[in-house]
Amino acid sequence: MSLNAPSDRPRESEIVASLPDVSPLPDTAGQARGYVVSVLQDRLDRGGAAVGERVLGDILLVVSELFTNALRHGGGVTGFGVSAGAREIRVSVGDRSTDLPATPSYRRMRLGMGDSVADGEGGYGWSLVRELADVITLVLHGDGKVITVELPLTDALGATG
Repeated sequence: MSLNAPSDRPRESEIVASLPDVSPLPDTAGQARGYVVSVLQDRLDRGGAAVGERVLGDILLVVSELFTNALRHGGGVTGFGVSAGAREIRVSVGDRSTDLPATPSYRRMRLGMGDSVADGEGGYGWSLVRELADVITLVLHGDGKVITVELPLTDALGATG
């Protein structure tokens, strides 16, 4: 093989695996996580790098939070899409609410055991999503919104695990 001959294996930057606009929509966060794992497996099968346990855990946590919030606070899931590139994974979740996600009040960090955050102040899921995602896009439309997050497929040190 010459140095200029194309390889049979795609370059990492060319690898894109996706299940855009998953149909039928998942019914549970567990099913949504399963779709994400399928996309990442497809990416691996196409020659992409493996994703480490910590990175995978972060991705699945974000998927669970977005999906569960759409069910609990957004009037139900109206769309779900996943795509994975060389360095990031993109997850989109649509719902029926035009309300923006709530961020918890950090003034209540001194809560004692048994205390709880008052209704309407939000939980910690959205804060986790904001912490773990590289990019978050919220698109409002007449009957709801779509939240799209991009997450790295490597950890902060560049390792996949």
